[in-house]
Amino acid sequence: MSEELPLAPESPTMKRELRFECTKCGRCCTTRGEYAYVYLNPAELRRIAAYLGIGAQEFRRRYTKRDEYGWTQLSFAEESCVFLDERGQCSVHPVRPTQCRTFPFWPEFVTPQGFSAEAAELCEGIGQGPAWPEAEVRSLIEETRRSEEE
Repeated sequence: MSEELPLAPESPTMKRELRFECTKCGRCCTTRGEYAYVYLNPAELRRIAAYLGIGAQEFRRRYTKRDEYGWTQLSFAEESCVFLDERGQCSVHPVRPTQCRTFPFWPEFVTPQGFSAEAAELCEGIGQGPAWPEAEVRSLIEETRRSEEE
């Protein structure tokens, strides 16, 4: 079996089209083993706080924590994101963080061969719906990378 490598900006054209349509299952908003991280950059934090009608400091106190490296993360209530409501929907969807908005088009999930096996296991919407244009996929991957640098 060949190793699936991330789709780098200089990668050749994708060999398979990527089909994805969100089913609104909320699974991407829940913990996966030890993985329970949604990182926020300062702009995202301010944008969500404003949407909720509270100040950035109050937002930090109520909804975030700092990890051991100093990164700001959304808190997870038990096994799901603090903003996942009782219907399994995101209560801050219009201003959700880049990490959420670009899922599953993350650098580690998209390879020239298609979505990685890990991505397909995490998300029931992979393989569903319309094919995404390669330019849009690459744009989402780059947006994720830029967000991680902020």
